[in-house]
Amino acid sequence: MNSRTLVVIIVLVVIGVFASYSFGLFKAKDTVSQIPNPSASPTVQNDGWRDQAVANIGLKLRIPPNMTYREELADDYGKIRTMAFYIDSSDQSKPPYELYALFQADKESSDQDLERSKTEMDTSTIKDSSIDGFKGIEGLIIGTKTRYITIIQKDGRLFSVSTIPPTEENKKITEEILATFDFQ
Repeated sequence: MNSRTLVVIIVLVVIGVFASYSFGLFKAKDTVSQIPNPSASPTVQNDGWRDQAVANIGLKLRIPPNMTYREELADDYGKIRTMAFYIDSSDQSKPPYELYALFQADKESSDQDLERSKTEMDTSTIKDSSIDGFKGIEGLIIGTKTRYITIIQKDGRLFSVSTIPPTEENKKITEEILATFDFQ
């Protein structure tokens, strides 16, 4: 191999590595990962509901039968930015259901942030709400991502739970799940 070919190969490798970092293929500091729940396998209750722990935010809850659970953690060098989890219906014979919860660990919130959340909601649906004693609001967000949402402040951070699609049946399922939330 001549030296000109070697130089071309080296230049291409350098460009490839630079492009990979530029486009986020090797991004170390800003990661989002789907992680299995670190707790032991969930305990199944007599009613078919399973106990589930969300260790990163100190939450225990129960999940109905025929539903799946998964988590997503976004962090910067091990410091949690957001912690999200999903509960989906795995029964294809029933209408679709998804609960999406998001804890914004890296942003302090105030009552003003909670009030600001109302701007996206249909004003006729807004009401006071709480999850495990933490006060907040709930309402229907209308638009491209229409959903029921409940937002609380937990430890000075916003925590939201959305229901998609926003049917009355799905809202009832979410309310049953929210009733099992136990923040540690």
